[in-house]
Amino acid sequence: MIIRPATRSDLHAVYLLWCELMDSHGQYHSVFGYHRMAEVQLKQALLNRLREPYTRFFVADTPEGLAGLLIAMYQLGNHGMHYKRRGYIAETMVRPPFRRLGIGRELFLAARHWLLQEGADHLELQVAVQNEVGHRFWAAMGFAPTTYHLMLPLQPPPGPHDWPQ
Repeated sequence: MIIRPATRSDLHAVYLLWCELMDSHGQYHSVFGYHRMAEVQLKQALLNRLREPYTRFFVADTPEGLAGLLIAMYQLGNHGMHYKRRGYIAETMVRPPFRRLGIGRELFLAARHWLLQEGADHLELQVAVQNEVGHRFWAAMGFAPTTYHLMLPLQPPPGPHDWPQ
């Protein structure tokens, strides 16, 4: 297994990992829902993020294909704050057959190394409230809660066939 930055040629495999992540998180909250018919739009959004200079997609490459994904971003904040150079860990996914092999840790360490090189003075992430496995994993990586991220839907979630065309 090799941990490496994703390239444009990985887009389809990254998209499939992203969908698997969203599908697995659908049980936690409807905010993780997406339109299955929007593959072109979703791939374009991932490609746009892949091209951002302060974003890196790290993948775990195995002979069987991509086993994991972690998206990391570097962001400058308010210079009046103690911590102003934020490293953000976004979507993180290790496919079930590859879990408990250290891949998530290796993805995190690669992202952490890159974010430190960029100048990050702290790391942040969000974990679904009901994702107990995610909470334990990130706690083992040294993370601790600081705030609660709250969400109030103002409309019911769309149904599976409500995609605007």
